[in-house]
Amino acid sequence: EKRYICSICHHSFTRKHNLKSHLLIHTNEKPFSCSRCSSQFRRQYDLKRHEKTHTREKPFVCNSCGKQFARADALLRH
Repeated sequence: EKRYICSICHHSFTRKHNLKSHLLIHTNEKPFSCSRCSSQFRRQYDLKRHEKTHTREKPFVCNSCGKQFARADALLRH
């Protein structure tokens, strides 16, 4: 049951923290900033994902061809 409802757009959520994160969309607030560049993010998860672009780390490897990816979703699309 989705009991947490946005008072602005009426989108509903099952978890309170998801509603809290969603509300930032309406305020355009981006409280998470990259320490290496000027990029800002609404969610800490997005900042952490972005920070990997600076390290050039590519821990996700295709078992078929050996191509490396920085993100798991990119490997899955491959």
